[in-house]
Amino acid sequence: MVDCGGANLLAQSSQTISGLYAKCKTAVDSGKPILAYNCQYGSGVPMTPIPVFAILEAGVYIFTSSILQIRVANTDAVTIVSLLGD
Repeated sequence: MVDCGGANLLAQSSQTISGLYAKCKTAVDSGKPILAYNCQYGSGVPMTPIPVFAILEAGVYIFTSSILQIRVANTDAVTIVSLLGD
């Protein structure tokens, strides 16, 4: 399980969540199914837990679930990408 530190899944800009990259690395390295928890869908609306699948691409962890990708850089910068486009 990965504690996403209250990440806002509707954020339009990058968020910084301290320590998230290390948590992602630990979860991926475990080889076990991954659940993301402590996520927010907008302001204060809990959306948790979320089953995700993960890949590491060019040093960025990409967690995908349904129509969203949560991208976590080694700087703990978190970017939410909608797979539906704009």
